[in-house]
Amino acid sequence: MESTELRVELLDPHDLAPHPRNIRADLGDLAGLTESIREQGVIEPLTVVPINGTGFQLIAGHRRAAAAIAAGLDAVPCVVRADLAVDSDDSPGVAEHIGAMLAENLQREGLTAMEEARGVAQMLDLGMPVAKVARRTGLGQKRVKKAAGVARLDPESAAEVDAQQLDLESAAVIALFADDPEARGRLLHAAERGPGQLAHAVEQIKRQRKADAQLQARAAELRAAGRVVVEDFAPAGARLTRLNDADGTWLADREAEHLSCPGAAVHLATTSWEDRLHEEEICTDWKANGHVDRWASSTASGSPKPETEEEKKAARAERREVIENNKAMAAANAVRRTWIREFLARRSAPKEVLRFAVEELAANPRIFERWLTGMPAAGDGDAATEQLGLVKPGRTWGDPAQSLTSGEQVPDARLPLQLLAHVAGAIESSMAKDSWRGDVGMLKDRARWLRFLVAQGYTLSDVEQLVVDGASE
Repeated sequence: MESTELRVELLDPHDLAPHPRNIRADLGDLAGLTESIREQGVIEPLTVVPINGTGFQLIAGHRRAAAAIAAGLDAVPCVVRADLAVDSDDSPGVAEHIGAMLAENLQREGLTAMEEARGVAQMLDLGMPVAKVARRTGLGQKRVKKAAGVARLDPESAAEVDAQQLDLESAAVIALFADDPEARGRLLHAAERGPGQLAHAVEQIKRQRKADAQLQARAAELRAAGRVVVEDFAPAGARLTRLNDADGTWLADREAEHLSCPGAAVHLATTSWEDRLHEEEICTDWKANGHVDRWASSTASGSPKPETEEEKKAARAERREVIENNKAMAAANAVRRTWIREFLARRSAPKEVLRFAVEELAANPRIFERWLTGMPAAGDGDAATEQLGLVKPGRTWGDPAQSLTSGEQVPDARLPLQLLAHVAGAIESSMAKDSWRGDVGMLKDRARWLRFLVAQGYTLSDVEQLVVDGASE
């Protein structure tokens, strides 16, 4: 360990120079601190460093120094760190000053996320390695790296982080999307509503990015092959599966021949029901190219009248809403199951767990039978089981089902969580991307589960709130 030269002196606060790299952006309201110092004096010494052999510069205690001046004091106790003296403000040794500032203020929990981030970034910029910054500040290396990322936020986003008083963990998540202004804005808006909403927004953005990357990669392949690609909404009437040629031949059976049509194109979209790209052949101007709507005959006498433009517009809007809500629910399912997995890893169960698990087993025997016997689920099934970190029970015909503990020696305090794991497996396996809608009975079952999770600390996404609201109608 490096030796230090420390001494305590009474110094005039008027003579203490502020540090040019003070990590605090604002000293804040000093009224309360000033009154306290006026009554009791400065209880905790300031930390200073000698400068040029003629004076002292503050390292830690800028607020105390300012409050002491406001209180009329002419002497305050100071710890003089001669070991930290440097020749210039750009000396690598200044990183030690910042480290001391961070160490003291982090122990006092007095820094904002951005102040912590700027302090770490300055130390790194002055050439101090990450490992040494971690030692000097008492932060782990992972937190140092996160802080460095947060420091790169643009001024507007940094100001928003400060305004919302976000912690470093939330700010670091936002910093991961520093290159995407739209995503960054969405995350800041979500973070304003709490860490739980931020987690949902991150998952949605990640899924959308993955889908967009798949779509763009496939679009590039098709365009390189000379195809016309349509990425926006394609009217249903443009699909070859809905069109006949002038001679009455179904175009879906003549895709290869249709490639020579001036309107031949490929429509690409991310489906709302699967995590994959949907690709279909269309004709961008089917009427002009002599094609016929093969369903047109359905509008004959006794059949429904053709939709008006307003009805078509409403139908498209409804379809888009379904697609967006399905995507949001898929993201929410992943976030929720990650949260449940962590909840189930607790050493002991909150008192509400056992009662809820027993009541659910009695209220929904069918879905638990499917789960415990390994039958296919109507929802996400194996995906949900994997996301929850569970091993799905199963049996061959006539053999007994696995025990709740699967033969493991589980402490009594964790038994309610073992039971809840099976409840979670059964319920989550029955939920899918479209579980935000359904009949009232289904919504009530799902809402009961979601309300229980909320009571344990989980934050609902907007689409999950639709389930709870729909169950109350």
